[in-house]
Amino acid sequence: MRHAMRYDEELRLLGELHDELAGLGLNVGFREALPGLTVTTDVPGVPLYVFVSESGTDFDWHNAAMRHPVRDPAGAARRIAAFLREHRTGAR
Repeated sequence: MRHAMRYDEELRLLGELHDELAGLGLNVGFREALPGLTVTTDVPGVPLYVFVSESGTDFDWHNAAMRHPVRDPAGAARRIAAFLREHRTGAR
């Protein structure tokens, strides 16, 4: 088994984060096959991928270099939005 948490719990957590990110005006896609979110960046065709850590305790993004506790999806959404602002390339 890939994760220490249940698949439906992982989808629930990602759903909460999806709603928070969308509420901040970000364009977010939901992937169930390999559970995670794709967040549109300013680089065409290169989304930011967000997933739940194998331990089930954190949302991870930027190749798992960035983390935020799953118990705070609103805080995670704010951090992801800030990360995207800080890493803009100006390509759009």
